[in-house]
Amino acid sequence: MHATTPVAARTEQTASPAWQQALSAFPEALQPTIDHIRLSRGVLAHSVVTHLMATLRCDLGALMMRLLPIAQQYAVVPVSHYPVGAVAAGTDLQASGARSLYMGANFEFSSAALSSSIHAEQCAINNAWLNGQTGVAVLAISAAPCGYCRQFINELASSQDLTVLLPMPDSTVAYAYNERPFKALLPEAFGPKDLGIDGGLMNPALGQHHIGFSDGVDQHNPPALAAAALAAAAASYAPYPTDTGHAYAGVAIQLDDATIFAGRHGENAAHNPSLSPLQSALAFMHLNKPLGLTRTVVRAALAEVPTKASQVGVTTATLSAYAPLATLAYYALKQL
Repeated sequence: MHATTPVAARTEQTASPAWQQALSAFPEALQPTIDHIRLSRGVLAHSVVTHLMATLRCDLGALMMRLLPIAQQYAVVPVSHYPVGAVAAGTDLQASGARSLYMGANFEFSSAALSSSIHAEQCAINNAWLNGQTGVAVLAISAAPCGYCRQFINELASSQDLTVLLPMPDSTVAYAYNERPFKALLPEAFGPKDLGIDGGLMNPALGQHHIGFSDGVDQHNPPALAAAALAAAAASYAPYPTDTGHAYAGVAIQLDDATIFAGRHGENAAHNPSLSPLQSALAFMHLNKPLGLTRTVVRAALAEVPTKASQVGVTTATLSAYAPLATLAYYALKQL
């Protein structure tokens, strides 16, 4: 393990009046169910979705539209002040027409490069991925996806069958939406198949890596933060080899209340839309911690297989902007 690098702690709170306003769009009898999203990792299980669809007498798409203002409450936008919400539906289709739903929102960092920002689509997909989904079937977004996000979505194993829903603000029908296949939004796409990869992001077969710590760490009893980072790296998506190997990497962060959240590296065929493990961890943490509570990162651990595509620089820079008082420990990994 390398020496720790001094890095920051930051506190963030979400204003409850905005949440209450978003909540008020739902019938009073359903508001406790929707309000529980704050305590359930930004996730609605398919059984809950089935109940909401039946009570509201709407289809899945209309429900996802109604949930977008709820997803937007998770946005952290100190730079743009432009909150974007996204709701991802998993591939677990039920007879009722319901699917599990995963909230996401954009996440920006003060005093950091704009390229470190996490887009709402990335956040929702990351939430589904880290909660065990193996694909996204439907993605609702409060604003049209930018080109960066279209390239990121294209990496999904399920991208060719994915449907995108966008609001129709001028419609006289409440919660109306445009529905279109994702592949129509990115014609002549460049993706995993162009680089010889069968599958894509969220495919479990591409996230099972036999790796462990290099010398200097007890393989059988590592520190908790290191163990969480290793587990994340072992499940990361990095199918594109450099001349020094695959860039499997994971980050674990610990808050001042001792809770630990881990994130995975999610590569992209076009490189730039790749999701760093720290971005993954911070986005997941933000959705897991009940809204309104502080989120103070006190330490972090990066575990990676050392390659020419190292995560050290971007992890140090982003963490130092987000949590300048935290410490960052580095663990080199090796193939087993």
